[in-house]
Amino acid sequence: MNLTDQKFFFLGVGGMGMLPLALFVREGGAEVEGLDDGLTPRAETLLRSAGVRLWDSLPTSSDCTVLVISSAIRPEHPVLQTVGAGENPPIILRRGELLAKLAETRRFIAVAGSHGKTTTTALLAHLAVREKWDADFVIGGLPERGLTPARNRGSEWLIAEVDESDGTIEGFSPEISVFLNFDWDHADRYRDPSAMQGAWSRLAERTTGTVIHPQTPAGALEPTWLPDRARVSFDDTAADFLARNANAADLAFATATGSAPSSSALEGFPGVWRRQTFHARATDFAVVEDYAHHPREVSAFLSWLESQNLPQPLRVFFQPHRFSRTTRFVGEFVEALSGLDEVVLHSIYGAGENPGPGNNPLKSIREGLEARGVRVKRVERLGDFPPHSGTFAFIGAGDANEWAPILAAVEKSPTRVAALADLARRAIDLGTVREQEKLGPHTTMRIGGEAALWVAPGSIAELRWLLRTAHLLEVPVEFVGNGSNLLVSDEGFEGLVVHLGGNPWEGKQVSADGTSVSVGAGTTMPGMARWAAGQGLEGFSFMEGIPGTIGGGLRMNAGSMGGWMGDLVQQVDAVDAAGRLVSFSRETLSFGYRSCPQLEGLCIIRAVFHICGTDRPENIREKMREFASRRRASQPGGPSAGCLFRNPEGDSAGRLIDAAGLKGQGIGKVRISEKHANFIQPESGAKAAEVVAVMKRARDEVRERFGVTLEPEVKFLGREGFRSIFSEEASRETERAR
Repeated sequence: MNLTDQKFFFLGVGGMGMLPLALFVREGGAEVEGLDDGLTPRAETLLRSAGVRLWDSLPTSSDCTVLVISSAIRPEHPVLQTVGAGENPPIILRRGELLAKLAETRRFIAVAGSHGKTTTTALLAHLAVREKWDADFVIGGLPERGLTPARNRGSEWLIAEVDESDGTIEGFSPEISVFLNFDWDHADRYRDPSAMQGAWSRLAERTTGTVIHPQTPAGALEPTWLPDRARVSFDDTAADFLARNANAADLAFATATGSAPSSSALEGFPGVWRRQTFHARATDFAVVEDYAHHPREVSAFLSWLESQNLPQPLRVFFQPHRFSRTTRFVGEFVEALSGLDEVVLHSIYGAGENPGPGNNPLKSIREGLEARGVRVKRVERLGDFPPHSGTFAFIGAGDANEWAPILAAVEKSPTRVAALADLARRAIDLGTVREQEKLGPHTTMRIGGEAALWVAPGSIAELRWLLRTAHLLEVPVEFVGNGSNLLVSDEGFEGLVVHLGGNPWEGKQVSADGTSVSVGAGTTMPGMARWAAGQGLEGFSFMEGIPGTIGGGLRMNAGSMGGWMGDLVQQVDAVDAAGRLVSFSRETLSFGYRSCPQLEGLCIIRAVFHICGTDRPENIREKMREFASRRRASQPGGPSAGCLFRNPEGDSAGRLIDAAGLKGQGIGKVRISEKHANFIQPESGAKAAEVVAVMKRARDEVRERFGVTLEPEVKFLGREGFRSIFSEEASRETERAR
């Protein structure tokens, strides 16, 4: 396959098998784009830096010639119905099928077996770099420091692992095959050990050169069911499984090059992410994780832990991987874990599988362990974890490992916010992370204290990671766009403030049929009005004088000059507190006066608006100038949060405050505007406490004179008591009225 003639779309591009292959194809000269709704910040950085175009929403079309899918993608996936269809549909290949095509023209070294494939492939890649061996490679994971996941220089040799789990192993014909071990796995595909042995045996039959496999402890060549051809075996008796993998890598290197690697060649091997990875290691506290997800791997990892002289007690957190594997190996998992005093069981990570009716292998594991005297627990939140002493070991190939770096950061940080800051500095690459950020300059009122943590994520992947991590740490989160309609406490906010600003959040794209426009939530409303006018698009002129962002305007259904945000909405995309992408159609949103309940607490990332029509840009700009003139005639200039109070039904807050004789009245450095009584005008050095005092006075006077209780339109950002100051007083007043 000539890569320069192809354009690839990788569906699930952030997966550990897909990402390195996408990098390999890209380095080979192909144009590459991809989509993944679970992209991590690190994966995103690797892909973007290689020139891979990443979609952050479902594409409706693509001119790709090859659509590459991971085995977890279901046939009904919408991208298969759009990108994968049409008049000139692309070739659709699974990850392993594409790799097999790429290997056809190379001298291919296939790394196979039940366990250790990724680490052994990484070891061979490390040898190629250290020994200056001209070999390309595709690692099925992310190496730690300094080793790239893939290399494609057009070399004669290619090193990669082949996957037996989805059957794509059948498409490879290597020159050298390295078999690491032969444990039965993937019971959903291979009904018994002999069926799996058959797949390996056929790979060995197709091997044109040498088959490398492990010795038995007695030294006899095994397994006997391999075909009788050129075979060499490596020492599989070392207690350390990394040493066993290194023996296999050394032998593969020597077989391919004709000489053994230097004795120091494996020094400095960085390791592979999630393989015996320490997040913290001290005399009294350690956090370590491993990708083990087969009973044999779990046993080997626990044995390795015993050899590491780690602080006690040992607390193991195990998350089974795939329902089919867990169901088949319940007894083996119980046996592997039965030597422990305590195990925390996490929900099974399905990896695209469904549990099946009445199937509950997790319950069977729990009952089996309890029958052996093992204490079995569950944790749902950070507070459920036991005291932070001893060793915390996270085992599994799912997502429960996200707790590992969090526990390590919490242990070495004075507060949870500080722990989040530490993690964010390491994870956020495209965005900005600041501690003790002054919030006043980020608001239109120019008042307020500091945020303990201010993060401006540079992508949706960074935003999702940030919100998910803050959620697990139980750190309070607030969103600040342009800072309008916002009053920040003088004491600041002891939590995370998220800001969406800059190019990643300000994109605008008119649909192909010209009926709608997608707009990034960080776009300012005046900026949107000006852009739409330049495009000749009607319906957005009312936004010219609203000093907020699209995201903030949607949450409160901003409006002016007879126009309302909610009237234009077709779709809103957001990220929830747990970092999940959520999407709303217009029919599912309840826009009211200064509210939209469904969007509360969400971080809006984009909206699709209906285009009301078109006109000449100069005509639209003239309408905007008319709106601006009317606004200047009725509203004061200078720092302001906009209207302080919502208009009560059938009346206006400004008229009521004016009728109460409060225009020009104030406290300290804050005055009610002479021009519009629902605005305040703070002087330089004004305090949030003074603004609150003026608001209370206005509300009390209006209630006393007219029997109307004004509700704040401005939002309050600060400690809990400050944020709820008016709602708490309103509740007390309601109780008194009863």
